[in-house]
Amino acid sequence: MPGNAAVVLLLEDEAMIAIDIERALAKAGFDVSTVASCAEAFEWLAVCRPDLVIVDIVLHDGPCHSVVEQLVADRIHFLVHSGDIPDMHADTELSKGTWIRKPSDGAMVLKAVRKLVEV
Repeated sequence: MPGNAAVVLLLEDEAMIAIDIERALAKAGFDVSTVASCAEAFEWLAVCRPDLVIVDIVLHDGPCHSVVEQLVADRIHFLVHSGDIPDMHADTELSKGTWIRKPSDGAMVLKAVRKLVEV
């Protein structure tokens, strides 16, 4: 990827999934940071602005609705990576993201990320 690497924040609390996605994105030239809780996400977002956030709906400390509300308010693109279906969250800010269903591998997530950051 020419120039500066696009910054991706991954919100994922399942280690094997996080490792798979991190590897795929890093190999493709993305700058990836991973957090496993909403609290960590807020701390990270307080000092950094990602090009894209990949959101697992529920992390170690609960649902990510408040994090997603901040992403929408800050106009940060996000991809929801979940086993849920979008219709389950039609009345929440989660509906404003792009969805990719679990189970999926790092390559599938990478393809979706590339579309969203126009790489």
